[in-house]
Amino acid sequence: MPEKAVVIIPAAGRGKRMAAEKNKLFLLLGSQTILQHTLNLFLEHPQIDRIYLVVASNDQETLTPLLASEEKITVVTGGAERQDSVWNALELIQQNKVMPRWILVHDGARPLCPPIVIERILKQCVLSGAAIPVVPLVDTIREITPQHTKVLNRSQLFATQTPQGFEAQLLIKAYQRCKEEGWQTTDDASVVERFGHSVATVDGVVNNLKITTPQDLQFAKWLLHRQENGVDF
Repeated sequence: MPEKAVVIIPAAGRGKRMAAEKNKLFLLLGSQTILQHTLNLFLEHPQIDRIYLVVASNDQETLTPLLASEEKITVVTGGAERQDSVWNALELIQQNKVMPRWILVHDGARPLCPPIVIERILKQCVLSGAAIPVVPLVDTIREITPQHTKVLNRSQLFATQTPQGFEAQLLIKAYQRCKEEGWQTTDDASVVERFGHSVATVDGVVNNLKITTPQDLQFAKWLLHRQENGVDF
């Protein structure tokens, strides 16, 4: 088994597409908030030493009751963009006397990630230094331009999920270069690839959805209900 890891959970976004009056991660999914479900994935995982929860400054007071008894969680103030939030957490990690071997980054809005995906990422990190979960696309994908449309070969197209996992020093060095050169990237794997390191893939799962819209939340509630009643996916 790989050495223990830490996880960064960016949770500072406002979730505009959810059309909620507060951070969407504080919305209920069953009897707990979306964020509580996400935190539980890693609080209960034996290989995760610490969670770096990145939240907006005006949300930190809301978190106080939730985190009062959770010594495993360190709260980090978020930045203007997601990659700024991740960098804030990386800066804090570098202040530790003992550097973790592995760092995972997981979307706060993916509360239903099964433990098997975390295990696959950790094991692949040992082999490759960087790994992401992916799922194949099932819809027909069409490229549309002002001049034409064409169907793309979906056998080579995959949707990317989290957690994404990396050797700690690799991720830190990649983000340092990202900050120095002002890269704009879509996820952490993109930062590492632009730094020049390849990223391996593992099988993700369809129910590891990212809750973005009200429809996603309703679907997540259905998935959670099935999960709690022992229905396999």
